[in-house]
Amino acid sequence: MLLTIIIPTKNEENNIENLLNSLYQQTFNDYNIIISDAGSTDNTINLALSHKLSNKITIVRGGMPAIGRNNGAKLTNSKYILFIDADITIRDIELLQKSYNLINNKNLDLVTTNISCRNNLIVDFIYFINNTFQYLSKFDMPFATGMYFFIRKSTFNKLGGFNENDQYAEDYNLSRKINNNNFGIVKSFVFSDDRRFKKLGYLKVMKLFYRTMRNKNNENYYKEKINYFI
Repeated sequence: MLLTIIIPTKNEENNIENLLNSLYQQTFNDYNIIISDAGSTDNTINLALSHKLSNKITIVRGGMPAIGRNNGAKLTNSKYILFIDADITIRDIELLQKSYNLINNKNLDLVTTNISCRNNLIVDFIYFINNTFQYLSKFDMPFATGMYFFIRKSTFNKLGGFNENDQYAEDYNLSRKINNNNFGIVKSFVFSDDRRFKKLGYLKVMKLFYRTMRNKNNENYYKEKINYFI
């Protein structure tokens, strides 16, 4: 397999089928899937294992996102890894192929794409700001989120994976260690929802985003416990 797709989950029965359907429709199919589950008590696992992609799916024990992602990565023998959140849907059926072409043909270490919100215009505007910072980061210190994090496995191993002591933004903490010349952005979108904004509040999420940008060189910042994950 060229690609392993790693999905951290916890009680994602309302989302996991949409993501798997998106992956099933991709033109690129040289991949397997690892679901790193943090003890779901709903129907997440049953839905995954009864999906038409079930022959590609392995379930492993997860935890906090950094731990879950790393646990999945330990089982991979593919050249590339895609870390993707369970609440993501992909409408561009060629996104995986475009990502593979970009990272492989240009010999990059990490690629991502733009984020949009499928059900909230305010959040969609916030993601527009996120996407703008992401493009600007190509000229300084790469910024990519775990919503869509397509990385060369040898680079992931060299950097030691996600820092499991990080309580927040472990994805950005890893992406900022990539040389900006080896970072690319696919001209496409993935679609998330607004659940974290509803849980924490718009102002708090924006404040966290601003603090992360301001503390990008402060390794201790990521270890602060802020109850971000749901």
